[in-house]
Amino acid sequence: MTALLDPALLAFRPLVAADFPALHVWFNAPHARRWFGKKGPTLESVVEEFGGYLAGSEPINSFIVSYEAQAIGLLQWQRMGDFPDVMRGYEVTDPDVVNIDVLIGEANFAHRGLGPPMILRFLREIVFADPRFVTCIIDPESENAAAIRAYGKAGFTFVRTVIDPEDGTTPLHLMELRGT
Repeated sequence: MTALLDPALLAFRPLVAADFPALHVWFNAPHARRWFGKKGPTLESVVEEFGGYLAGSEPINSFIVSYEAQAIGLLQWQRMGDFPDVMRGYEVTDPDVVNIDVLIGEANFAHRGLGPPMILRFLREIVFADPRFVTCIIDPESENAAAIRAYGKAGFTFVRTVIDPEDGTTPLHLMELRGT
């Protein structure tokens, strides 16, 4: 078994354009591609999507996660009220519920015990620091057993199965966490 890593050595900083090449590599990494690289993201598509986030064209807040100053992943959050179609599809009624996306992109940092404490620190230090936000949902694909286990360890509980609004077919395992 690979040794667990110390979550106290994690840090978060806002995404910048210089991070786009790393995102491209991470989305296409063998351990992440099934969940993040279905469309085979090119560097150009990463720049287009995440450049839009940085420009403010979509209200998605992206952060790089580092471990001992090495960038290892991406955390994003968005307020559900800013995405009313998704909110309806997920049957969320409070517009101030947030949704997060999690990727530990560097393979040698995945499955090393960082996920649950990383998520909890991110929520506490970044998202729930704003008193409007007290509930977070997360929506792994129903087949992503490793992510579902990690989110359960962080305290998320199953709410319901929903269909991915992006493709209209993929079942998602909607989970919720209230406050940290």
